Amino acid sequence: MSGEIENNEREILHLHVGSGGMEVGHSSWQLYSIEHHLDNDGYVLNEEKPPKSFFSSVNNERTKFRPRALFIDTDCSTIDQIRTSDLKNFYADHQFCVTSNCSEMLMNNIRKEIEICDYFQGFILSHSTFGKSSNLTSELLNHLKNEEYSKMTILTNSLIGSSINISHMSNLLETADIVIPMENKAISNLCKYRLDISTPTYSNINQLISYCWSNLTCEMRFGGCALGTLDEFSKVLVPHPPLKIISTHLLPLIPRRFQYDINFKSPSVYDMCLPFISETNTCFIHDNNPYKLVLSLCLLFRGEKIVPKEIGQKLICDMKKSIRFSERIPTGFRCGINYHPPVQFRHQTDMTLTDKQVLMLTNQTTTSIYLCDLALNQTESKIDEARNSIQDLKEFYAEYDKEIRQDYQML
Repeated sequence: MSGEIENNEREILHLHVGSGGMEVGHSSWQLYSIEHHLDNDGYVLNEEKPPKSFFSSVNNERTKFRPRALFIDTDCSTIDQIRTSDLKNFYADHQFCVTSNCSEMLMNNIRKEIEICDYFQGFILSHSTFGKSSNLTSELLNHLKNEEYSKMTILTNSLIGSSINISHMSNLLETADIVIPMENKAISNLCKYRLDISTPTYSNINQLISYCWSNLTCEMRFGGCALGTLDEFSKVLVPHPPLKIISTHLLPLIPRRFQYDINFKSPSVYDMCLPFISETNTCFIHDNNPYKLVLSLCLLFRGEKIVPKEIGQKLICDMKKSIRFSERIPTGFRCGINYHPPVQFRHQTDMTLTDKQVLMLTNQTTTSIYLCDLALNQTESKIDEARNSIQDLKEFYAEYDKEIRQDYQML
């Protein structure tokens, strides 16, 4: 149909809240700008304009663009770091907001960003589930769901530290449509044991999260049929509205030293995906349980040398043998291919660039139950209403988990 709106024309507003959310957001925009051939000031380096879904033109110029994003915090320390970075001219002044609550100023900034959109579809929210900004995030989520944006999709990049604000976690699981947790401890282990970084820093962790989100949003930015819009995440990955916690796995993760090896070759599609089948430490959230029940799964491939038949033959068969899918849910297995190759950060990068990557998104019982337990074990978990809602969600996942537990008991 000639009048159909392309996925990469459906605008998304990114809300980066708190120091963690802003640092990850800033790192991600660095990567997006490279992928879409923008310099540090937002000027296009070739004739191809960046997608409307993520970028807006500055003063209706055809050559200068800025992110569709707001950076929000309770103090200005991290904001000041971003404003003095290499990308300081990439953002406009009104994209930064310092506030201790969900003020009218903040909501007006959000309204102004949405007013310049033609086909606004929803929000991607990057935030921490701990620290003083978590209360601000909860208040913001409530406002977004109670105002004129109540029907818009909210997808979250939820950063998990050593502690969780249980009230915030309960509110997050109530208001967001898709929750994608990223656990510092799990990502630090990926940096150590897959990228050979002896002492990972937050910068290393943020880079890896950015690579993950680059793949996760690839279809939204370049156009594609798998997870090309925010609402497709719910359709593909969420079998029931409460079961909205999605785990992420990114491969290949190859240490930087190999990029200087003249004999290095990017792995084949099958070899790249092999750790999904044979290893446990590929997830961005704690995942060392020997058994797991998968409610839904989506593989997002990217790269110029992805051959569809390589995915459809031995790989899918072997993955279906090694992964236990729930018999009670027909959602199952989905794949998508985007032929735009991966890119690297302009400066220091932690891993070797390969000609292809794959991101696996799973709705599975073990990581979701782990996240619920992490929240329930907090010292402040005496807050009855928050406790009860998370306990109910845990039991919902545990009910499905019985399928695989019974299988293991029979062995």
